[in-house]
Amino acid sequence: MSIGPWRPWRELANVPNEMFRNFFSGFGEMGPRIDVYQTDREVVATVELPGLVTKDDVEITATEDTLTVRGEIRRSEEGGERNYFHSERFYGNFSRTVSLPVQVQPEKATATYKNGILDIRIPRAENQKQRRIPIDLH
Repeated sequence: MSIGPWRPWRELANVPNEMFRNFFSGFGEMGPRIDVYQTDREVVATVELPGLVTKDDVEITATEDTLTVRGEIRRSEEGGERNYFHSERFYGNFSRTVSLPVQVQPEKATATYKNGILDIRIPRAENQKQRRIPIDLH
């Protein structure tokens, strides 16, 4: 162990990078990144899922107001054992549930997967129950 001047700012310089990597990575505890938007006819969710091998690696479930995507990303075994120096890509099980902005018809949902993006389309429910609530002033 060598003795030298104490440089506290050097140790703190890596803190934001570690925080970013741990809390805001594409997977981790959150699961895959999902964008959800609605049109006048449907709710659309696009999910980043690079590395899926088969359709059995992912399961999609929906209710009238939620969407759940769960599955597993596997590391390719081509080339045998590798001695990784640095690895940031996510491998393993994931699960992500999001609330939907309107009620949908889950039985009519469709999903396609292309170039690492899972595209889920769910038609909006036809009878959106909405009523104006009067305000009682005293």
